[in-house]
Amino acid sequence: MFRVGVVSSVHGIKGAVKVYPTTDDSQRFEKLKRVFFSRDEEGERILGELFITSVQYQKDMLILKFRSVDSAEIAEKLKGGSIWIPDEEAIPLEEDEFYIRDFLGAEVYTEDGFYGTVTDILETGANFVLEIEKQDRETILIPVIHDCILEMDQKKHRIVIRLLEGLE
Repeated sequence: MFRVGVVSSVHGIKGAVKVYPTTDDSQRFEKLKRVFFSRDEEGERILGELFITSVQYQKDMLILKFRSVDSAEIAEKLKGGSIWIPDEEAIPLEEDEFYIRDFLGAEVYTEDGFYGTVTDILETGANFVLEIEKQDRETILIPVIHDCILEMDQKKHRIVIRLLEGLE
């Protein structure tokens, strides 16, 4: 499953909820007919299926209305939960795009061999930045730019980097 949003609060008295989108394309909700709901952050325990009846935009949030949620009391039970879609419904990636979740924990190599493990991927606005725990347990930040990233292989869960002068 692929998380596309987190329910932050109830909106109004008719069961609508405010959702913080966790996808780059919040317009995608207009095309979705159904989503799945869970309380865990990994989507391993899906609690139910929700059918979207309306989508509105409010600043960086969405206001979603679901078919079976018709009161603020019912909507309150969704607060804090995650909204998911099946992996096969995810937006196809363009060249040089990746899903952050696919590289968390990935092994990192240089041309000389094993270097460390990705512990986090930060969004800076200009580009992503890999937080890597090196073999000596120190942490280093490497920008996800063509000069530094030689290969990102999702299937092997592996990244090959080039350490530019001044980064280490």
